[in-house]
Amino acid sequence: MTAPFCPSLLRAADLAARPRSATALARSLGAAALAASATGCLVLSPPEYDHPEKTPPVLTAVFPPPHTPVHIDQVNKITNFHATVLSEDNGDPVKVRLYIDYGRLFIDTYPHRDALDQRSFPAGTIAGGQRPVTATLDRNFDDLPNDSTTEGECHTITMMASHAFNDLKCKCPDDPNDMSWITWQLIDCRADEPCPTSCPALDCETTPCRFCDDPALATECIRPEVDAGP
Repeated sequence: MTAPFCPSLLRAADLAARPRSATALARSLGAAALAASATGCLVLSPPEYDHPEKTPPVLTAVFPPPHTPVHIDQVNKITNFHATVLSEDNGDPVKVRLYIDYGRLFIDTYPHRDALDQRSFPAGTIAGGQRPVTATLDRNFDDLPNDSTTEGECHTITMMASHAFNDLKCKCPDDPNDMSWITWQLIDCRADEPCPTSCPALDCETTPCRFCDDPALATECIRPEVDAGP
């Protein structure tokens, strides 16, 4: 609702702008306040703006499309995964990390086979829209596992976004309510071998599973060989 026009306030402001004694100025402002009250005019205070509430980051895949398996290039060992993130960060940067075989329980503790180095991206706002993020699988340094715990050449790569990761929680996000992820299927197969065209989805009824929102990770994520000591 638009506040009514108050000529008495305008006249008081004009009078207050003229040189006069402090006593006369006080009388003018008091009269203006009385006139505003009598005529029903509203004196509006300046609005107060709070910082928007911080939100979890939301990832959206850009390339490769997550519904299409990614065939590993046996020559070029670098694969980039592109997405966008949307969040209200309140000045905190968004961290992005890749996991190999996320969700598949490993060594009875870890919710992934490996966690790669994280990247940091500048803080943003929801009003500013989606921002691009990229994570890289470099197989010159990060080998894919090759054993009986996965089905042949099938793996997954998961991009996880959060405002903070915690190495003491199996390198998962520190807050299980502050995370978002995208998973791609990976097919690691030589060109001269018969390669599968797709991989089965993770079936937690037949395969032991674990995820980063498991509250037990706060106390159970130390690898047994590390905990045992020399």
